[in-house]
Amino acid sequence: MREQGHIWPLVAVAGGALLVLVVVPLAIQRSGGGRMATVDARVTIGDTGSGSSIVERGSLYRWPDSEVPRTAERLRDVTAVAIAASTSVIEGSLRGRIPRDSAELVAYIAQRQLIPTEWLTSEPGVLQTLRGTIHVRYSPTDLTVEVISVPHDRRDGPAILIRLPDLENTRVGARYFESIQLDGIVYPAPFAPIAEIIASGWQPRLFTQNQIPDDQRAQLEQWANTVSPK
Repeated sequence: MREQGHIWPLVAVAGGALLVLVVVPLAIQRSGGGRMATVDARVTIGDTGSGSSIVERGSLYRWPDSEVPRTAERLRDVTAVAIAASTSVIEGSLRGRIPRDSAELVAYIAQRQLIPTEWLTSEPGVLQTLRGTIHVRYSPTDLTVEVISVPHDRRDGPAILIRLPDLENTRVGARYFESIQLDGIVYPAPFAPIAEIIASGWQPRLFTQNQIPDDQRAQLEQWANTVSPK
């Protein structure tokens, strides 16, 4: 168990850190999905003759209450939980205090205020958000976390699954899985092989990625070296 605690944190650190850096836009690459309109506000401060500042703004655009923005919101929430859970497992492994089960893991995340307290439920490993239910699956034997977001109804979009570390990922970039169907979703068994997940009606999606600046990459590498067990 001590050897596993030395190996898996390094894998999870890379996965968690990559998600933190590439999921900032939290945009979904979905076929047929729209783009959010952006407005550049211009602010002028100075003597305008009336003694007041002038703020010029274009018309604000609001997403319609539809599947695309609801899915984006749920992706943001489930990604946040996955990162919080993974980093908490890393910290526990480095300190020799690995969470025993998903209930203890969720409690630790909540204690550190990494999730809103209103998400907590009486059901172990289950969180309730505005648009869906989040199930936290955790395997203490190999320090793997799997988080599933179940939509409340079909307007909230497909189900979403994130696994950290994703050891079967042979592609470049962080990914998550999304159910193909909105109705009759088949949820895979905990930590099922990726081939089984895809066969049950799920497809992989890549997170939107941004180029990491050199200074941030150097800071990330330095941080990873400081937390890596010697």
